[in-house]
Amino acid sequence: MSFFSKVWQSDESSDDFLRIFNNVAETSSGVRITADSALRNSVVFACNRVLSESISSLPLVLFKEDEKGKRAKAKDHPLYKLLNSNPNKESTTMQWRETMITNLNLRGNHFTQIIRNGAGQIQSLWGLDTSRMTAKRLKSSGEIVFIYNYGLDSQESTKEVAFKFDEILNVAGLSLDGITGISPIAYNRESLGVSVALEAHAGSFFKNSASPSGIFAIEGELSDEAFKRMKKDFDESWTGMKNSNKPMVLEGGAKFHPITMTNVDSQFLEARKFQKQDISAIFRVPLHMINDLEKANYNSIEQLSLGFVIYSLTPSLIRIEQCMQRDLLTEQERADGYYIKHNLSALLRGDTKARAEMYDKFMKNGIFTINDALKLEDMNEVDEGNKRYIQMSYTTVDNINEGKNLKQEVK
Repeated sequence: MSFFSKVWQSDESSDDFLRIFNNVAETSSGVRITADSALRNSVVFACNRVLSESISSLPLVLFKEDEKGKRAKAKDHPLYKLLNSNPNKESTTMQWRETMITNLNLRGNHFTQIIRNGAGQIQSLWGLDTSRMTAKRLKSSGEIVFIYNYGLDSQESTKEVAFKFDEILNVAGLSLDGITGISPIAYNRESLGVSVALEAHAGSFFKNSASPSGIFAIEGELSDEAFKRMKKDFDESWTGMKNSNKPMVLEGGAKFHPITMTNVDSQFLEARKFQKQDISAIFRVPLHMINDLEKANYNSIEQLSLGFVIYSLTPSLIRIEQCMQRDLLTEQERADGYYIKHNLSALLRGDTKARAEMYDKFMKNGIFTINDALKLEDMNEVDEGNKRYIQMSYTTVDNINEGKNLKQEVK
């Protein structure tokens, strides 16, 4: 199968269905916000990095559950390797999923092309540039078709191809219609505009400021030539960080009156701090995870980190899992018990002491086997380590079910 489907021919009977935030949006602060410019903001970049790296580093496993409810990793299924190792010959699964989360954070949607062989089995998964994707719903059939422009640059003529709904893995974020995700950047562009404007102001201040800074008072009127010479000398000798605090030499009776207003006086630092909190709230990332430890302590960080997993990561993980099960598994495979699941145990297991206490309680009550605990610690299993024991009688669960215990067997 070719990388792209058939070339798209415009159908007047079709309606634009998917509208992605690709255009420049003007804000009240005068800053123009795009997905790319928003990502250049340090707080947006940090929040996106925390979310994308946290999710993409989690194991993503294809399971199969039998009729008795027992599950096992479906390692023989072609999709298992694609999800865990390489979705295609050019990308790792972490790179592919990092791109997925970044697209969701910036544009509200992610698209991956599904390549199948003649038997309908998935051979590879190729992430697509969300900014190049649009979609239409055909009036005649009601079917959604995805239109992708794979022109390499703006000078190349538009070259569009069409994908059927089942040829694309479509992961949508928060939605107003239940199908198409909305862009967090587009809907919060005013807040981001203020933050970008504050950063630009800070850069301009440190680039152009003179120390001291103030007003020149000169008796009489300068000639044009004298004014240009004074301005050039001032710009070259006393502006910028490299000239900060240098003594100023004046001539011709000129007097300099410094202005004492600072960035602190104008509440500049407080404004930047508020914008950091505001943007972190948009992405639901705790401040300590983007290196703001002003109000952090050990106990609060532990609880905030747990809350991050439960309230920030889990909804996104469930969204991704459900979309993958819809688009990557056939109806028959879902009926046969196949499903896709992230493994959160690495994020939830806590420190060494907390893990040891958890393992001890779980093994004493027949919840964990010895090998279950070893797997979570990335250690090799041991022989006879798959039996479950419970406290007091220290016998297997099977013996308890049969009305036996270890002491009776010894007698």
